[in-house]
Amino acid sequence: MSQSYHAIGGSAYGGVNSMYVNPGATVNQPFKWDVTLFSMQSTLANTAFQIKNKSLTTIYSSPFYLAQGLLKRDLNNNIDFNLLSARFRIDKKSAFAVSFRVRTYNHASGMPFFYNDTIKTLNNFLHLNNSLTYYDGYFTHAAWGELNLNYSRIILQNELSYLSAGINLTYMRGLSGAFFDLSRINFQEGQKNGNNYYVLKKGSATMEYSANYQTANNTSNTQFVKNFIKEALPSFGVSLGAEYLVKNEEGESTPISPTNYNWKIGMAIMDIGRNKFNPINGSFFVTNPKQNITDSILNKQLSGVKNILSLRDTLGRFFKVDTALKNRFTVSLPTRLVISVDKNLGSNFFINGELTLSFYSTQPTSEALKTREINLLSVTPRWETRALGFYLPIQYNTEGMLWVGAAVKLGPVLLGVHNLDFFRWFKPGTQNYNGGGYILVSIHPFGHKQKEQDALPCPKP
Repeated sequence: MSQSYHAIGGSAYGGVNSMYVNPGATVNQPFKWDVTLFSMQSTLANTAFQIKNKSLTTIYSSPFYLAQGLLKRDLNNNIDFNLLSARFRIDKKSAFAVSFRVRTYNHASGMPFFYNDTIKTLNNFLHLNNSLTYYDGYFTHAAWGELNLNYSRIILQNELSYLSAGINLTYMRGLSGAFFDLSRINFQEGQKNGNNYYVLKKGSATMEYSANYQTANNTSNTQFVKNFIKEALPSFGVSLGAEYLVKNEEGESTPISPTNYNWKIGMAIMDIGRNKFNPINGSFFVTNPKQNITDSILNKQLSGVKNILSLRDTLGRFFKVDTALKNRFTVSLPTRLVISVDKNLGSNFFINGELTLSFYSTQPTSEALKTREINLLSVTPRWETRALGFYLPIQYNTEGMLWVGAAVKLGPVLLGVHNLDFFRWFKPGTQNYNGGGYILVSIHPFGHKQKEQDALPCPKP
């Protein structure tokens, strides 16, 4: 989403991508046309895994492994890809935009447990964590394609201020969904012939993923992609937003415009809706373990599992309750309230503050699976003109991480990183990977003669 393109938050040059921060912002752009040829971003907040001996030259050969020690492990990731989107200002009071994106959100979380690279078996793991009462963990994934139609309009105005409002209508196809959950898993320790063993006593497990993965069987890559998209279920979403621009300089002859405001205040509710998925054959929920299921039995039986059907057959022998999941499951969009304040400091300097309040936690419930943004609070100083820009976004996210990023705009190209910790990669070492980056290519193909500060017409008395 463009909320993760932090450099353009509040910018009058965000173009069509401004609709992903606030649907009411697309009319507040100085050009009649703009086209985003390509954009892509990835964000990762991670305490779950580390990369050993990582550097820019060795990242593809550096091993990934689970973070070591006694700690809670979490992973939150989102990626979006945008191709050939466009915005058109119908007149000085209204604008229309259309875009196509592919998005994915991935969330994993596990309760605190101890792990190091000497653990080779389930017995080793349970022995080193025998003080824990139970084990919990989950993974939620959703990916979808979406077509967005945006309309925004100035609804109130005078010489010193105006208010715009807008809406995004979204048609979606759920491309990929998955969910895995271990809940309250408990083992009881025993001893035989001087050796410890562990018996499964309580807990449940759930696993399901979307049925369109079945199309991979015995098909070419091209046919697989066609079948994959064909089997994706449709759904709809909506986003709503408004922006208020105000100019405090009374007596100045130039009316307010998209670029000469003093303050810009925005509020939006983004991504209302959910994607739907048919579960693949073999999706299951199991609970209430049978007696005398030891760690050695689990090791032996699970070592031969090759797919979800064989996993369900195996677990079905270990639990008294074995339920096939056949109903459609849904994954909610990252619904959130976004509040933005942008201050024009003069001489092409601006500062933007943005607060994001997610409606959902990713903690799974029996009613719904959910995704969310990790954005919480960001402050972005910027210097920018139509052709050049320099940005320093500072973020504090929902995972308690403080990131200092950077971005630069050179003509139609915007390049940025979420976290300057990226530059530690020049020195090999073992570390968590956090942050990400973005690229955006946007042009104004039919508006070169348009003045940047084309003022709005004064309202008639």
